[in-house]
Amino acid sequence: MRVARISCVIFIVLAMVACASFSQNAYRSLVVSQQTYDTTLSVLGDLYKAGKVTEAQKDKAIALGREYQKAHNNAVTALLLYETSDQTTEAARKLAYQKAAADAAKILADLVAYAGPFIGGK
Repeated sequence: MRVARISCVIFIVLAMVACASFSQNAYRSLVVSQQTYDTTLSVLGDLYKAGKVTEAQKDKAIALGREYQKAHNNAVTALLLYETSDQTTEAARKLAYQKAAADAAKILADLVAYAGPFIGGK
């Protein structure tokens, strides 16, 4: 059920992307990715408390979560730098944000994939 919700949220964000500026899309993507992270770890925490996730599995999820948070924070910083750029730095800072956001998205995808079997996904 939660995997379906996460997929639905991602679909909605992608639909909104078509109607907004780069910065608006970037901010929305960061918000949704953070919400996905929060939901994933919350569900895993509940499953851990219910005895359906082992200590080692919980620790791996937390480690992935820490990696994601670091990458997410890097993306936020890169977006802020892009927002304050001038014409001479705008293109480079946009690329830097896109790389940071892609790095965060990859780690989040790894976390969600890791959590999938525990929360009913495949």
